[in-house]
Amino acid sequence: MAQLDTSNNSGITRSWGKDLLLMGFVGLLISSYLLVVKVCRGSYALDQQDSFAGNIIFSIAISIFLYSLFRLMFRLLNKYFPWQSSIISRVGLQLILIVLIASFGMCLFMVIWSSMFLSESFSKEQFVSNSIIAIIVSLILNTLYEGVNLYRQLKDSQVITEQLKRKNIESHFESLKNQVSPHFLFNSLNTLLVLIDEDTIKAKEFVEKLAAYYRYTLQVSEKDTVLLQTEIELLHNFIYLLKCRFGDNLQLEIDINNDDSMLHIIPLSVQMLFENAVKHNIISKNKPLIISVFVEDNYLVVENNLQIRDSLNSSNGIGLENIRSRYKIICGKEIILIMDTEKFRVQLPLIDLKND
Repeated sequence: MAQLDTSNNSGITRSWGKDLLLMGFVGLLISSYLLVVKVCRGSYALDQQDSFAGNIIFSIAISIFLYSLFRLMFRLLNKYFPWQSSIISRVGLQLILIVLIASFGMCLFMVIWSSMFLSESFSKEQFVSNSIIAIIVSLILNTLYEGVNLYRQLKDSQVITEQLKRKNIESHFESLKNQVSPHFLFNSLNTLLVLIDEDTIKAKEFVEKLAAYYRYTLQVSEKDTVLLQTEIELLHNFIYLLKCRFGDNLQLEIDINNDDSMLHIIPLSVQMLFENAVKHNIISKNKPLIISVFVEDNYLVVENNLQIRDSLNSSNGIGLENIRSRYKIICGKEIILIMDTEKFRVQLPLIDLKND
C-alpha cells in the first residue's frame, strides 16, 4: 500500500509540473499574440521592449495562477460534489464558482502583482485582455483534463462491473455445485427418509426448510451484498438441515445484536464457511463440532474447533478465494484467516453501505 501511495503522489507531482510548464507556454503565447495585435495596429514602438518583457512575465504568472485556482476547484468538486451525485447541480455550481474564482482571482493577482512590482504599471486594457485570455485557456485545458479523467473513471467502472459480474457468476456456480451435488442430495434424502418413518411432521418441516434454503440461494445469486440479518435467516434454515443429520454432535453458537444485523455481507459466504467446517472436520458424539458466529471489531467471525478428518475429498479452495476476491472488488477489504492447532477462524468484513 505504501508503494501505491508513493506512486500516486509522484504521479500528481509530475502532473502539476507538466501543467505549470504548459501554462507558462500559454502565457508566452498570450504575450506574443498581444504583441502581434499591437504591431498590426501600429501601437507598438521599439522603446516598449522592457514593457513587453514585463508583459511576458505577467502573462505567464497570471496564467499559472488562474489555472492553479481552477485546477484546485475541480479537484475539490470531484471530492465533495462528484458528477455521480447530480450532473445538473454540479454544472450549475461549477459555473457559479468559475465566475467567482475568475473575478476574485484577477483582483487578487493584481493586488499581489502590484505589491511586488510597484514600478511596473499596466493599463486596464492590458490587464483585462491578458486575464480574459488566461481564463479562457485555463478553463479549456481544465475541461479537457476533466473529460479525460471522467473517461478513465468510466472505463475503470466498467472493468470493475465486469469483474464483479464474473465473480458473481463464479460464486453462484460454486454455490450451486456445492449445494446440489449428489453427495449433498444423497444425505438430505437419506435424512428425509428416516424422518418420514419416525416423524412425519418433522419430515414436512425438513422439506419446508430445504425449499426455503434453495429459494434464498436463487434470490441472492445476482446481489452483491445482503443484510447480515438475511444471511443469518438462511443460516438458521441451513443449521436445521444439519441438525437433523448430525443431532447434538453439531453444536452452534450465534451471538449477533440488532445493530450489527443491519450491516451487509457477501451473500452465501457464511453458509459456505459452514459447509467447509462440516466437510473438513470430524463430527461425532465423542468429538462434537462446535461452530461459533459472532461480531468482533466490525468483522463477522465464524470459528470452529479443529479436528481434521484423516481422509478428505480434494479441495482447491475456490470457495474461500471467491469470497476474498468479491470482498476486494466490492469494498476493498480483506477477509482474515486464522488457524492454529485448536481452532479455525474466518473473519468477514461487515459492510456499512451508509458510510462505504
